[in-house]
Amino acid sequence: MMTNRVFYFNIIVGIISFLLINCKSKNTKLKNKEDISYTITFDANNKKLAKVQAVFTPKDSILYMGWGATNLPKRWATFVHNIKVTNAQNKPIKIEALEDAKWQIEAPLDDEVTLSYDIHLEHENYDWSSGIDAVAYTTDLGVFYTGRTLFILNAEQRENINITFNIPKNWKITNPWTTTKYNQHSYQANNHTDLLTALIFAGTHKEIAIKREDFELVFALGSEDIRNQEVELKNLAQGVLDYYIELMGGIPNPSPETPLNKSVVVISSSDKTDGEAMGNNISVLIEKNGNELSKTFSRFIFAHEFFHLWSGKSFSPASNDTEWFKEGFTNYYTLKALHHVNFLTDESYLDFLSSFFYKRYNDDEGVGKYVMADGEKKHDHWGLVYAGGMLAGISQDIIIRDATNNENSIDDLMRYLFKKYGGTNNTYNIEELQHVITELSGTDQTQFFNSYITGINKIPIDKYLTKTGLNAKIEDGNLKISKKKELTQKQINMLKGLLGDINIREQHYKIKNN
Repeated sequence: MMTNRVFYFNIIVGIISFLLINCKSKNTKLKNKEDISYTITFDANNKKLAKVQAVFTPKDSILYMGWGATNLPKRWATFVHNIKVTNAQNKPIKIEALEDAKWQIEAPLDDEVTLSYDIHLEHENYDWSSGIDAVAYTTDLGVFYTGRTLFILNAEQRENINITFNIPKNWKITNPWTTTKYNQHSYQANNHTDLLTALIFAGTHKEIAIKREDFELVFALGSEDIRNQEVELKNLAQGVLDYYIELMGGIPNPSPETPLNKSVVVISSSDKTDGEAMGNNISVLIEKNGNELSKTFSRFIFAHEFFHLWSGKSFSPASNDTEWFKEGFTNYYTLKALHHVNFLTDESYLDFLSSFFYKRYNDDEGVGKYVMADGEKKHDHWGLVYAGGMLAGISQDIIIRDATNNENSIDDLMRYLFKKYGGTNNTYNIEELQHVITELSGTDQTQFFNSYITGINKIPIDKYLTKTGLNAKIEDGNLKISKKKELTQKQINMLKGLLGDINIREQHYKIKNN
């Protein structure tokens, strides 16, 4: 009798094992040949190691990694170890390393393969022109990667890419992708761009989610000292988000091909303050034990890059001759936003405008030599394009407000562009900007553009600031600003607009067609 029980028990165990093996086999099989599935494993005991596995049917024989790391001979492949490829029968497939972070495999294009490799998180041992904030690093609370440092790709483009994370029990994972129904840590990226521009933080960090309509802003506070600033950072983020939504008249609305439902902001501490935008996401490093200026810069970086979800993503320029507008006006609205949420006072706003922005503009060797509309110069001549564009925005705001008794402003220009181009693939150009600004002020702005935008003349910002009732003068290359004790009501309203006060109303004007 006992023998029969053992016999039947062994049969049942065998059947169960057979079913489990077959179920497992079916789960690892992709639904169709267009799919690709990544599994990433992090280990709390070895934070500098990520194990990656990808299952896919090759579309060609080349594997490769994304842009960047050109300072290294092997680019991102510098950090790739133990790479191998097997077929559906678990037999090894020959793989050969090529230059430029590429590999070639000898595999049939109609058979599913499994790619596995390790990423050694040693990126902090190298110098990066764009900063480690755009690469990968570890903190006391976890690990940070950008997608381009983590993923090996096949084919020029794929869609609906599946990503699953295996993480320690007490860890969480923050990323910008859409969650799936498969398990708690399973996600889907829309395409290669969505995959490579992702910011990923895994660890015991603090996550803050702020939702407005169909848009979610998610913060990952990646260091212990940053996690202690949770309340302040959350209040700042909510205030800036609501300010931009109110200003523009809606949440970010990019083209239909690049839907935006979630944006991730990773903030960690470092030895210096820095920041970078990757796609729709923002990475910020804050100097540990830094001074007030360092703190201001860190908030400025976030608010600046965040504004680009509207100016840059929801409405974008046709060419780089409007980089002065995209970057410079963004600087202006960043200052407005930080003042609006009471991070900057009237005095600190004006001091930041003069001691940093005007100084960068005045000290830039490109001013008086190159035209501001030459967007190719924006990296080498930050002061000319970024700071100069900001001074152009302030000047035009004051011109429009002064001419219309504060009825119109460049707020109307921003709302006009968002309403016209949001959710489309269409783009604006420099001629349209000049046309709309002329319409808003009621005065032809050709001379302003010819002098300061497409010309090399220096913007007399002191002359424009004086119209708002401020004391403003240039002395020894420095812009000195102070507030007058007595102002007219018109000047009071102009100064409020300059500092970030929004007066939302129905547009009573109509922009004539070009």
